[in-house]
Parts: sequence; C-alpha cells; structure tokens
Amino acid sequence: MLKLLGATGVAGLAGCSGNGSSSDAQNGQRSIEGSYVSASSVDAQSLNWLTIADATSGSFVTATLDGIWAIKPNREIFPLWGDYSTDDGRVYEIELRDNLQWGAGYGRMTAEDWVYMIENVFQAQPNWSGYPNANDWFRTNPESGEREPIPVEQTGELTFEIRLFEVDPSLPFKPILWRQQCIPKGILEKYVESQDSEGLQQDEELNTLAYTGNLGPYTYDTWERSARYTVSRNDDYYLRDVDDVPERFGEAPYFEQQTTRVISEESTRLGALESGEVHSAGIPPDKANRFENLPNVTVNVTPQPYLRLIVYNMRANGWEPFRSKAVRRALAFAVNKETVVQNVLRGYADVAQTMQPKWSEWYDDSEVTEFGVGDRYGPETARSRLESALSGTEYAYDGERLVDDDGEQVTLSIYYDSGQPTESTIAEFIAQEFGENAGIDVQPEAVSSSTFQSNYVQTSAPEGTDPEWTAGVFNGGPRDVATSAESWDMSINLQFNTYPFTPASSKGFFEERGGINFYGYYPEANISELYERASATTDEERRRELFGEAFGLINEEQPFGFLAMPSSVTGYAEDVRGYDEEFNTGWDSQTWYFA
Repeated sequence: MLKLLGATGVAGLAGCSGNGSSSDAQNGQRSIEGSYVSASSVDAQSLNWLTIADATSGSFVTATLDGIWAIKPNREIFPLWGDYSTDDGRVYEIELRDNLQWGAGYGRMTAEDWVYMIENVFQAQPNWSGYPNANDWFRTNPESGEREPIPVEQTGELTFEIRLFEVDPSLPFKPILWRQQCIPKGILEKYVESQDSEGLQQDEELNTLAYTGNLGPYTYDTWERSARYTVSRNDDYYLRDVDDVPERFGEAPYFEQQTTRVISEESTRLGALESGEVHSAGIPPDKANRFENLPNVTVNVTPQPYLRLIVYNMRANGWEPFRSKAVRRALAFAVNKETVVQNVLRGYADVAQTMQPKWSEWYDDSEVTEFGVGDRYGPETARSRLESALSGTEYAYDGERLVDDDGEQVTLSIYYDSGQPTESTIAEFIAQEFGENAGIDVQPEAVSSSTFQSNYVQTSAPEGTDPEWTAGVFNGGPRDVATSAESWDMSINLQFNTYPFTPASSKGFFEERGGINFYGYYPEANISELYERASATTDEERRRELFGEAFGLINEEQPFGFLAMPSSVTGYAEDVRGYDEEFNTGWDSQTWYFA
C-alpha cells in the first residue's frame, strides 16, 4: 500500500488480510513452523528499494526491512524502528530504538544514517539516484516557485528532526515515514560524491540485502529470477527484545521460511492454490465464486487503494492529441465503466471517477462529474465531443471512422499484462468501445510486467541533450525530450495508488516534474498547490474541501481514463491465521502463523 505503482495478481503477506481469528494465538497454540508460500503473477524488478516504485518489489524488500513505523487500520501509529513526537505539527522529532543493527559489519543504525541519506540522496539535485519519491522531501516556495528541501537535522545519536515549512498533521501517515526504510551511510558514501547512479544500482550489498541485519523478520536467502524469492526466519529480529509491542511479537515471525513463487500463468497459479501447493494467491473476480465453495480455501475480499485506469502516453512517442484535455474528456464518454465493474470484475469493484475511491472521506460527490455511466456514455456524445476537440487538426471523421489527413483510420496501441486474462478482457473491451463509440481502431498488445516497466515506463533523455530536469527513471525529463525505449499509446498494465490515508501522497502523478510522470501529463490547473494547501491546514473540514476541489480538478482534466477501484480478492489456505481487519495495512504480518 506504500508504493505508487501496483500490478494485479500479486498476493503475499504484506498489505493483505488473513482469513482467521486470533483465537488460536490467545489459547497459546501459536508455534514456529513451516514455510509460507505465496503466488505472484509478476516478479520483482529489483531489491534495491531506492530505485523501485512497484508494490511487488516493495513486498520482497519489506520482508527483510520493517521501516520506521507501520499504521494500523484505525490510523494508529505502530512503532517499528522508532517513534515520533511533535508539539506543533511542524517540527517532528524521530527517535530510533537502541537495539537496531545493520548487517555486513555496518554497526548500529543511528540518526546519522538517516540524515545523510535524506540530504545526499532524497534531496540531491539533480536526483542522481533516480529515487521516485524524491519530490516528497521538497516544497515549492509559494513566492519564488523554487523547490526547497525540507530541513532535517540530527539532534542526538538516535534522534533527528524534520522541520516542515508549514504545519502538516498528516506527516506520520505519509509514505516518506510510513514504513520508510534506510541504508547505511557506509554504503551510500561510496557513491554520493561522484553521484554514481550506476554504481549505486549495481551495489552487491544493496541487491542482496546483506545490510539488513536484525531489522526485519526475515533475512534474504535466494532469488531465482522469474521463479521464486525466498527469505528465512531472522533469529535476531529486534522486535523480540522490546516491551512496547503486543505479546504475540515476542517470538515473531512464526514461519521458518517465506517464499514467493512467480507463476505467470493464471490457471497454474490458481491450480497451485486449490491443490495446496501455495498458501495464498490473488483470485481473479470471475473465479472467486468457485473458490468460495472450496473447503480448503478461504476467500478474503478487502478494499484496496489501487486504481484501475487507462494511462495515455502524452510524450513524444505517443498519440499527440492525448495532450488535449478536451480529447481526454471526450474519450471518457466512450467506455462503459459499469460494464467493466459488473461484467468483467463481477462486482468486486466500484466505478472510478477521480484519484480517490468513493468510500474515502476525501471524495466529494459535488465536485465530481460521472463519466462513462448513464447518459454520459455512448457513441453520439463521444463522437461529437471528439470531433469538436480535434477541430483544426489533421484528424476528422469519415463516416464512423476517425481518420488522419491521409484518410487512414487512427490506430492506437493498448498494452496489458500478458499473465493476466482479466486485463486481456478489459483491454479487448476498451478496444471494442473505442471502435464502436469513437471510431478509433485500438490494438491490444500483451507484454510481461518486467518488459513493460523497462521498455515502456522508464524514460530517459537522448544522449547529447540537457533536459530541464531529471526526476528519475519514471520521469526522465520534459515530454518532448525524454521518452521510453519503445513507443506506445495506452496501457492498463499498472494500477496507481490513491493513498486514501494521505491523499496528498499522490501529488507526484499530477506534476510535470512528478516522480511517476512517465506518461508526460502537464496539468492545466495547479493541482499540486491544492494538495499542498490541504496538507498544511489543521482544520479538517477545510482540508476535506481542498482535497475535494483537487480531486474535482483531476476529474475535470481526465489525465487518465478512470475505470474502477477493484477490491483485493485473495485466497488463503484454511490453516493460515492472521488478523482480518478491514482495509488491512499489513502492520502485523510478522505475527501470522499456521493453525
């Protein structure tokens, strides 16, 4: 739930809810045994968390690195490596535990490690490491428009302060601290002075998690690419030696080993769940009913924060009319969202209209226009609006077909994950809707998740150019200069995190220099300013108004084709025990066990 980008078909301990009660634990029946095996449709991209933004890679790393603190579903902070205090909501003091030890001979984790990392990597200009969340550590000066780093200061061996420019009571819930991880200064200082991004990305200790010490419930064992990732129980886990956590953490974790098997083929993945070869796997909506009737599998349906959407490529290697708000708004009339939710996702989803789920406290119906439903869906409206939006360009209608100035029908690509039949169905449905309602020929293209990220998501400026900025591998610079290795028009491969706990955390999707703006969206309205104003107010009602206005503007500009907010449908073996709280954040997954 902390990463910006998600993919379907991923199941594991982190961020998912278990099937059963805690009664076994309360009766003293919890024991350390066995290997927990989960199935994923996709592999991680890397174990170097500085350069990743996807949830799968994040879950691999989180098994070995807890982070600074977690958040319970009731929005209560659960201290892991440390805790915080603040008197005014502007200056936050972070205090680390005194029993945290790095691996690979780097000694004790101290505040110096944190301040060095924040100042020299997160706040480095340019963003030489490619860290995708770097923008979160800056603010835009309202008078000069310049980016200013948030001041950070070490105040003791185990304490440091974050001094915000303005009050922000939501800071503890933002991803820059929620489960925020760290790297020893001894590793980073080898690359900082020369800004050696290649060396940092290839560092062996980072890529084998050798530095994790006692900082997570498991230690890295093996990673067979495209096959399996295995971690083993950490006998030195720091939480077993503290007294301010629930008793069940006293012997955590309770699995001897944890393995994620990468099974790209859906039928094979589900067969492994049904036969008991794996203990958990994501279940596609059209198969949920069958698994609900199996005696050896418990199906858990949980709201989740990721948005299913059509991403339009507005960079130089995409279809240029996507840069027009009027074009994107016209296309919002072309796809029937209720059909996607009810017929494809079988009701395990809600229609999406903006960058928040409807069940979020920040969603304001009065600010949002409903596209793709009722009388705001259909060919007559879609075509007339698209014809008007494209007036004066090389595109026009020839009968029911949208053609270019050579009379050729407009043909666009839409990419989907080759391991996901549900995605294939959605892509085919979008192609059908665009053809019938907008006169555009859309060609679905299957591609693996790893190939899509490396060839279509990661952007870079051509050699010999000096881009205005470099925000990282997910936004290499201005859209007319920096492009991905392969051209593309639309994709549904990735889902974007809406961050219902801290909605301002999605700001980077809507900034020219945003860390995840690989699609080249330049907003007409100053959406990020609204985000910042909402974050800086302590008046909850005013905060809701500002966020409601921001999500209204996003809905108006239609930077993406908003489709649905799917629920997480996960199958668990009947003997897996956890804590099944609604919208589970994985805060206590270290304590799950076999009955």
